[in-house]
Amino acid sequence: MSAGFETTDRFLRPIDAGRVRRNHRRIQAQRVLGFASRIVLAASVVTLGFWLWRHTQSDTRFAVRQIEIAGAVHTSRAELNAVTAAYAGTNLFKMDIGRVQHDLRNLPWVSRIDIEKKLPDTLRINIIERTPVALVRTREKIAYVDEQGVAFADLSPAVGDNDLPLIVIDDPAASPAELQRSVSFIRTLRAGDPLLYSHISEVQPIAPDGFALFDRELGARIYANAGDVSPKWRSLYALAAADNLRRGAIEYADLRFAGRVVIKPVHPITTAAPVTAHAVPSAVITN
Repeated sequence: MSAGFETTDRFLRPIDAGRVRRNHRRIQAQRVLGFASRIVLAASVVTLGFWLWRHTQSDTRFAVRQIEIAGAVHTSRAELNAVTAAYAGTNLFKMDIGRVQHDLRNLPWVSRIDIEKKLPDTLRINIIERTPVALVRTREKIAYVDEQGVAFADLSPAVGDNDLPLIVIDDPAASPAELQRSVSFIRTLRAGDPLLYSHISEVQPIAPDGFALFDRELGARIYANAGDVSPKWRSLYALAAADNLRRGAIEYADLRFAGRVVIKPVHPITTAAPVTAHAVPSAVITN
């Protein structure tokens, strides 16, 4: 029994309370030091970041000295310089890119602007210009129109393409909707029937769905609806060829009627040649 008691006694020694308290204090101190070191490190990082921010905001090495511009074709460098000159010398880190883009978008030909800051002192600007699809005349003014139906710049012999269909708007109050409708008509015809598109020199919207078009090949005004303009127009060419109506012989043609084409010749025609092609609507020659 005594041997067993001695053996067990070795594993049931009384707890050293002093050593436990010392270990606990050491663990607590380590935790406090670890927390304090993290606080100091975070404060150092914040302080360094603030110092760097203040340094970049005031350092003249980051002032804009070079402005590189690409992509401008119809927008003159003088127009661009007039806008960007206000930002020369501005600190790159303090520059408001949104404001620069806003100011440049006020230029007529500018559609979109991409801007890149290149340290230490360069501002790179890439200009994406509008693409004109037509011209528009309202009263005495002629301007370029983009694919969204926005009239953005006056016609000029120095810039842009003046060999575009001319949209004529009689009612300025209704011009936004009618201009958009006319642009949509031109874009659809250009994509679906490029040959007929190339024959158009003038487009005038007629409410609610029609258009008055001037055909440069026939030298005549054509009235048509947007929905079936291509087949009707080609029928008109076939009928004009059958009746030997050359350029300048037709005063106008009306394609807005179902199943027929109305032709008003410049000079009266006594008889119309028979039309045999089944795809061609019947011709009505009005004298």
